[in-house]
Amino acid sequence: MNIVDPPGSSSIMAIAAHPDDIEGWCAGTLACAIDRGATVRLLLVTSGDKGSSDPAAQPASVATRREEEARCAGRVLGLADIAFLRHPDGEVEPTPALRGQVVEWIRRWRPDTVFTHDPEHPDPPYISHRDHRTVGRVTLDAIYPSARDPLSFPDQLRAGLAPHIVRHVWLFASTQADAYVDISAGFERKLAARLEHTSQTPDPDALRSGWRQRSKTLGAAAGLPLAEAFTILHLD
Repeated sequence: MNIVDPPGSSSIMAIAAHPDDIEGWCAGTLACAIDRGATVRLLLVTSGDKGSSDPAAQPASVATRREEEARCAGRVLGLADIAFLRHPDGEVEPTPALRGQVVEWIRRWRPDTVFTHDPEHPDPPYISHRDHRTVGRVTLDAIYPSARDPLSFPDQLRAGLAPHIVRHVWLFASTQADAYVDISAGFERKLAARLEHTSQTPDPDALRSGWRQRSKTLGAAAGLPLAEAFTILHLD
C-alpha cells in the first residue's frame, strides 16, 4: 500500500465509458492535480444514452442531456476540454475503429498521464459494466503500442497527428489498487461535479452522505481522511 501525490504531469487525459464515471473514481485526484497546475481533458466513449429508468425515454434525448451534464461537471472540476465519441451505451466493442479514435485523441491531446478503467481486475469483480472493461482494454491497447508507432493509423500522421508516448497510466475501479491519494482538498469539487449529473441523482442527500462515507472508508485503509485508489503503470 502506497500513499502517492496526484500526478505531477502537466498534461492529463481521462478516458471513460460514461458521463459520470470519472466522478465516482478519480475526480478528487484530478481536481487536486488541476490545483497543482495540470491541464486535464476528458474523452467519453459513450454519452450514456441508456441511462434512464423511464422506458419511454428516447436514447438521443437522454444522450443530449447527459452530455450537457458532463460539460457542467467538467466546468466544476476545471477540465480544459471534453470530447464525445458517441458509441452506443452498453454496446461498446473493442474494434480497430474505436482503437483508432482513441489513438487519434491521444495524439491530439498528447497527455503524459492517462486515467482509465482497469480492464483486467475491475471493481466490482464479475459484474463490472462491460463498457468499463472494454474501454479500459481499448485504451491500454491504444496507448501501447498504437499511439506510439508511426505505422499504426498512418492516415493520422498524414493529417498532422504525430506519434505520442504516454508515460503513466492510472487505472481506477481496480480491485488491485494499491496507490492511495488524499483527496481532502478535492473532495467537495468531486461531489459537486457528480451532483451536476442530475438525471442520475434521485436523492442528492443520500449521494452526499454515501460518497463521503465511501471516501472515508477507502481512506481509512491508508490512514487518510478521504481517498481514491489506483493501480499505477509506468511505461518506458
